[in-house]
Amino acid sequence: MHPTSIVHDGALIGNDVSIGAYSIIGPNVILGDGITIHPHVVISGHTSIGKDSNIYSFASIGFPPQDLKHSDDITYLVIGERCLIRENVTIHSGTITGNSITKIGNDCFFMVSAHIAHDCIIGNNVVLINQATLAGHTEIGDYAIIGGLSALHQHVRIGKHAFVAGMTGVEQDLIPFGIAKGVLRRCQLSGLNLIGLKRRDFSKETISLLRACYKTIFNGHNSEIIDRTKMVLNEYPNVAEVSDLANFILDKPNRNLCLPSDKNIIK
Repeated sequence: MHPTSIVHDGALIGNDVSIGAYSIIGPNVILGDGITIHPHVVISGHTSIGKDSNIYSFASIGFPPQDLKHSDDITYLVIGERCLIRENVTIHSGTITGNSITKIGNDCFFMVSAHIAHDCIIGNNVVLINQATLAGHTEIGDYAIIGGLSALHQHVRIGKHAFVAGMTGVEQDLIPFGIAKGVLRRCQLSGLNLIGLKRRDFSKETISLLRACYKTIFNGHNSEIIDRTKMVLNEYPNVAEVSDLANFILDKPNRNLCLPSDKNIIK
């Protein structure tokens, strides 16, 4: 611990933790083994951070939510293991009216000035590119990537392995394996994240099947998407990727989906 750092009584610090100059660790913070805290980091609130995470200068972690209804309620922030949090990132705790917790998985990478609001639930291996902004109650699935300068509306869900292009405003849920684009306009579903799937070693057969399911679900009237999704799930009940895609839509059928334009339907 650098002699200018401040670690309040009550904080629980693991083994082999490095705390840089002028960083401040609050009294209810738990830091796992092997964490590196760079200079000028502030970690507050009832915050737990998993082992081998790396937090860069001027990050502000665990402060109360930006919610006018919040008072002095005790709420929580839990960050998983091996997360890389770069400069000026802000992550807030949950709210009593929400889940009381903001929760982040393992192996996430949050680039400069990304913001994670109260009650967000983020999976493993998620990437937020510079200045990506998540409003309250957002849910992000495993391996999703949120492009720089993008903004997600409250309660939006992003499916696993999805990709949000830079400078996109996302107001509707984005399916697993999908790509959303929408610079200066409402976002649209512009196909499947084929490059991401190939990089993560999905088989050609699985990618082809997902393309076929995408075409079946979205090539028709929007009012029949739920029916076509059920048909796809019934046809491939034992294919995990198809189940991920279909159940994302069926689990919350009243949520609005990010939809493709006619030109983005796979022919």
